[in-house]
Amino acid sequence: MGKILVTGGCGYIGSHIVKLLSENGEKVVVFDNLSQGSKSALLHNGELIVGDITDKSALTELFSSHQFEAVIHLAALVNAAESNDKADEYKAVNDQGSRNVWEAAVQAGVPYLLYASSAAVYGTPDSRDPLPESAPLHPSNTYGVTKLAGETSLQELSTGDTRYVAFRLFNVGGAEEEGRLGQSKASRAIIQRLFAVSNGEDDQITISGHDYDTPDGTVVRDFIHVEDIAFAFTLALGYLRKGGASTILNLGSGETHTIGEVIKEVEIATGKKINIVYGPRIVGDISYSRADISLAEKILGWEPVHTLRLIVRDGWNSYVKRTH
Repeated sequence: MGKILVTGGCGYIGSHIVKLLSENGEKVVVFDNLSQGSKSALLHNGELIVGDITDKSALTELFSSHQFEAVIHLAALVNAAESNDKADEYKAVNDQGSRNVWEAAVQAGVPYLLYASSAAVYGTPDSRDPLPESAPLHPSNTYGVTKLAGETSLQELSTGDTRYVAFRLFNVGGAEEEGRLGQSKASRAIIQRLFAVSNGEDDQITISGHDYDTPDGTVVRDFIHVEDIAFAFTLALGYLRKGGASTILNLGSGETHTIGEVIKEVEIATGKKINIVYGPRIVGDISYSRADISLAEKILGWEPVHTLRLIVRDGWNSYVKRTH
């Protein structure tokens, strides 16, 4: 087995993937600018190179000084709500930065590429059926546009002996059970914001929109545990090593929950009543999202094992144990 490069490996999802790879005996090199991650997230003291994917010269040096068998690319800006206001920044990192990674990897002859894309590439679904990978791609914000651009450049540049797996991630939550890793407290993810209220850091939370055509008026989402995500990446690496063809796969739970249901689960886990204020809808926000995960199950033999209750329980455990 050769070395595995993980861009953004000090971040939330990346650190869980690095942890599992290290426990599986893989040799991991992390490339991260530490803008959203921390060196303390590398639980197994793996090699860390501080650098930015927008810096082509840094990537050239990285690939010339290491021989990688695979690249797992997670480094990205991920706040969909702010992406339209910071469009140039998101394009520089998620679009051009991803292209930089793929170009450097292909030029260096790396055979296996794995990419953390997003369900945001689908935009507003045409129906409430589970979304297959073949669904129309109409991202409704700059974040989704730039993640789709990362997919496009991956497909464009992966020729010859280079093969890839791109994952479209739905709403990721939870943390490893010990609570050493987890989502940043600065994250604007809904469960993290609920935790902030439960922990007394915020007085209340504003839920955007409560008049959607859903059971309780709040939007419906598909939540997936970060450890289920990490496991899928390790399975995909094995799949490519065995000669698997390039593919794009959804990663979600295949189940749905309203934000109202999530609030109730957080109240159960924390034992605290959450003060809710309802505000206007977010422009471009979708009311319903659910993954069709049958292709990932078929191709990788993967299936999620964590429920929403476990996602919330593990996320809260991490939230109260970690300081950042």
